[in-house]
Amino acid sequence: MITSQSLPSSLYVHLPWCIKKCPYCDFNSHVNGSYEERKKYIHILLKDITMEGKRFSDATLKTIFIGGGTPSLFDPDEIKAILDHIKTQFIISDDIEITMEANPGSLEHKNLSEYKMAGINRLSLGVQSFNENSLKLLGRIHGSAEILTSYKQAELANFDSINIDLMFGLPGQTLQMAIEDVRTATRLNPGHISYYQLTLEPNTVFYKKRPKNIPSHDLLYAIQQEGLEILQTANYGRYEISAFAKVGLECRHNLNYWTFGNYIAVGAGAHGKYVINEEIKRYQKPALPRAYMNSTFDNTEDFASKTLDESDILLEYMINNLRLMSGFSKKHFEGCTGLSFDLIKEKLINLNRLGLMKEMQKGRWCPTALGFRFLDDIQAKFLPI
Repeated sequence: MITSQSLPSSLYVHLPWCIKKCPYCDFNSHVNGSYEERKKYIHILLKDITMEGKRFSDATLKTIFIGGGTPSLFDPDEIKAILDHIKTQFIISDDIEITMEANPGSLEHKNLSEYKMAGINRLSLGVQSFNENSLKLLGRIHGSAEILTSYKQAELANFDSINIDLMFGLPGQTLQMAIEDVRTATRLNPGHISYYQLTLEPNTVFYKKRPKNIPSHDLLYAIQQEGLEILQTANYGRYEISAFAKVGLECRHNLNYWTFGNYIAVGAGAHGKYVINEEIKRYQKPALPRAYMNSTFDNTEDFASKTLDESDILLEYMINNLRLMSGFSKKHFEGCTGLSFDLIKEKLINLNRLGLMKEMQKGRWCPTALGFRFLDDIQAKFLPI
């Protein structure tokens, strides 16, 4: 039986446009829509929010995450209209975390304090690197000067927390270049840093045309280890494989994902998850902006939900919870999935023998340091046979 809180406590809002599609990006993003498209999109998005408000009328939102695309292409008054409408459709927690993603290259004519006044209290800046050559190779439309200017403006706007997204393993990146990126980020002293490796995902330009001089496995390991040491010395706690935060500034929205929580989805291509009658369901909105804007959002039944079977639930739970440094317990596993811990116990014991998993105090399981290095291999152990 599923005993964990089943009502969603998080809402994801997808704004799908970017000025330019980056060659490494596999997200549902599209080249910048026109002013008229943006206006129509918001109109449809508000209908989507209303529909989800009816579906989850008793849900109390603890987090909202506005992602993309590049949400900062939308003006502060447009973001305010979205948030104001959400507040009319849902119960809102007093200490709600409201995150918006922003790219330095899209903030040239924007006042970040206006986003704060619109209701955003956590800003996530897509920095990726401070190195000018690396930024060009990644197809970013900003340079290091724009990053520093945007960050200073974000500090002046007095957001509750600022996150910096930073990548390593970039084409042509040396150990010294990677170290300088991390040191520059920690000198800015944001509340949160997401530090993750560049991966060549299918359906990206980089996957179809592999960039030259990708660092070797040995160099990638050295870069990651040096980065971890710098972040630890700067008092950033690693709470997820690629997430680092000052005390109390962990991203609560992402933690809900990683702990297999439930969440509501609005916007083109957005995914949602909920529980009803002891069944775990997933649903998705139309991915292409044009298809999304042609939807009526009169009935939730128009967006068919898929009931997850045992193998789906097991894999999704393990893929997410294995990312956390705190691990998971038998009680949490059974309460979130409705499955018996016996389904995974033998696999965990075998992974423990291999030095990839460990059982901590209070019966919590998590990967070892070696296990986090080979996390994909551990997760693969829970694929359907």
